[in-house]
Amino acid sequence: MSSSRSSSVTPTPSYHKLPPIITTESDRLFLKDVNTFIDTELNKIDHLDEEQRYMVYKAVFNKVIDHVRAYKPILTSIKKEYEDTIETIKKGQREANFLQGKLKAMASEPSTLRNYKKRADELEERVNLVRKENDSLQSELEEIQAIRKDRERRPKTAETPKRQLKKDSRLIPGLTLEETTDMKILQKKFDTLDRQLKEVNISLKARFLPKSHKLQLKETLDEKVAYRDKLLWQSQVYKTRGQKLKIALEAAQAYNQMKPPHQTVGDAVIIAFHQASGTLRAEMEKADGEQSEATHASFEDDDPNKEKEAEMMLEYIERFNELFEDGHFEQAAVHAANSPKGILRTQATLAKFRDVKSPVGSGRSPLLAFCDALMSSVKAAGNKPNEALSMDCMGASLGENRLELAYHWLSQDRLTLSHGLGRMIAEHCSCPVPCRCGCQALAQAVFVRLKAHDDVLLSMLRQGKMQGALQYGKLWFCINSDNVGELLAISPCQQFVDGLMESENGGRKPILNISLGKLMEALIHLDLPELIGNLIKEMLDFHQESKGRAFPILSLQRAVVLDRDSVSSQQWMNIVEYLGAHGQEEMGLQLLAMTTVVDTLYLAWATVNEDKKVSFSTNVQTRSHSDAEAHREDDCDDDSSDGMSSRSRESTSIDHSSRETSPEVSMRQKVISNKSPAVSILKKQSSSSVGDTATSNEVSKPKVKKGVRLSGIQSPSADDDAGNTEIFSTSTPRGKGKGGQVIKFMNNDPYTSNPESCDESEV
Repeated sequence: MSSSRSSSVTPTPSYHKLPPIITTESDRLFLKDVNTFIDTELNKIDHLDEEQRYMVYKAVFNKVIDHVRAYKPILTSIKKEYEDTIETIKKGQREANFLQGKLKAMASEPSTLRNYKKRADELEERVNLVRKENDSLQSELEEIQAIRKDRERRPKTAETPKRQLKKDSRLIPGLTLEETTDMKILQKKFDTLDRQLKEVNISLKARFLPKSHKLQLKETLDEKVAYRDKLLWQSQVYKTRGQKLKIALEAAQAYNQMKPPHQTVGDAVIIAFHQASGTLRAEMEKADGEQSEATHASFEDDDPNKEKEAEMMLEYIERFNELFEDGHFEQAAVHAANSPKGILRTQATLAKFRDVKSPVGSGRSPLLAFCDALMSSVKAAGNKPNEALSMDCMGASLGENRLELAYHWLSQDRLTLSHGLGRMIAEHCSCPVPCRCGCQALAQAVFVRLKAHDDVLLSMLRQGKMQGALQYGKLWFCINSDNVGELLAISPCQQFVDGLMESENGGRKPILNISLGKLMEALIHLDLPELIGNLIKEMLDFHQESKGRAFPILSLQRAVVLDRDSVSSQQWMNIVEYLGAHGQEEMGLQLLAMTTVVDTLYLAWATVNEDKKVSFSTNVQTRSHSDAEAHREDDCDDDSSDGMSSRSRESTSIDHSSRETSPEVSMRQKVISNKSPAVSILKKQSSSSVGDTATSNEVSKPKVKKGVRLSGIQSPSADDDAGNTEIFSTSTPRGKGKGGQVIKFMNNDPYTSNPESCDESEV
């Protein structure tokens, strides 16, 4: 306090007071650290919290005491005094707060006492009321107990209850109110009722018997039925035994008549038993079926429950109509789906739900509710809905985009599958290839169950499963020239086209039954010349090792040969012209060259075979006539006559085969003559080669001298000509004929048998 007064009296200087001069570096660093510590800690704490500020400065004061060792005792004592003073102030504050709270509590004690007294008075009044009620209840209980004791002391007397006659106020049936008051009419009615009563008593004695008599009759009937069943069983046993003996006797008699080797009488009897048992079983099954049908029909005609069933069905239909008219469509759908004998599981009911327009935002439509209830009750009903109803239910689920319901119905086998159902699901899909909505996968599942292989392929291609479709087609052989156009319209890619022409055995045997010409016509219809050109290029280089292809492809030569019967020359020319018009001239020329070479080779083969057959038949006929003239005067032995007849028959067959071959040759010449100028050039070359071949054949043909017997020569048959279809060329020996080539066909291949050593130009 003295310091505060002195500071107030002493005037402050006008200049800023400088801090004490610090002479040592350690004091300067200590002062800097202290100021930094104070600033850091004050920034961390709340400025309004005096307690935290006190703790910061207390820590700083401790550091100062530790640093100034010379003044440590005095500074420590100063610190202690300050802390005692501060603690005293805090203690006074705490006591003041405590006393203040105590003062408030003492001030509120009078009001608390008044409230306690008031509550005590209320409880006393309530206790008094409860005591009064207990006293009244106790007095009532004592009175009741006294009355009970008095009643128990009284003697018990059994009194018969008095019968009270009930007055019937109803009118007599069949009489009006006026007639009930007329005595004559009442007397007449009484006589009628009395007569009816007598008749009932008489009929009771004459027509009816006690129930015990019925039980006796039932026991007697059971005994008779058991005895009848026993007799029937014995008769059946004897009848069966007689039939077996009869069969055994007949089998033994037949055995004695025929006596087959390696068989005994017992074997014959056993065989006869087996045959007879099979025949008897079939007859019994047929008779049982007819008898059960007749019995069932008679029971149905005489069934008295039919009328009750009809009434119950009418009530069921009326209940459905009530629910439907009241707007309870969910309940009406469940009610109709669970109808007895499926009377409401019809398309008429479904059409009724379809006509209802559901409000927007009301959830699923009444139609879908009925379809869902119908599918849920399939197992309980024991039969699936028909095809039309199944399609309507599927259409309802697809119309509201509820594919999960369609998946559930199909997985649980609740629908009757049909092609129309599968096509409906497939047509609902509006996705580009590949399908993302799942409709095509659902349609594929339907078609797989129906074994509709063509539709399965379409669904797989719409899902982008190209390799899967190819494997499926190879498995079921369902890809052919008829449906290849539809498949290419969905998946027009080079990989799929190459997969259609996949082959085995080194590119000689196609896996799928697809015509190359039909495939190219389908690609022309889709306007895809690039795919045709790439396909021809791949088929020219058909070896798998050439480009590391995943599968071997059919060679172009083999494909053209296989298409000779199904694709005409004009169709090949149309394909070549299309390729030339769309920038694929080179591939078109390759195709034209291959078809021309194949036609030329087949024409040469037919011509050579015809010449051989004609020359051979002429020589044989000449020799046979010369032999006949030489031996006409002598007696011919049997062997020579047989040889002549056989040779004449051979010559006749050879002439017939040659006549059959000539129309084919004329057809080949006509086909080649109709080709374009490019084909005519090849025709000239082929005709010249064929002419040389024919000349060489004529020159190299051995001359048969008159009078020489051709015993070792046999005319070639039609089977041999059909089997020899592979070509190789050999030159005729010098000195025996002019230079030329002889063409021979072997192994069903109209081009070279060694394709690696001989290309198309050499052929």
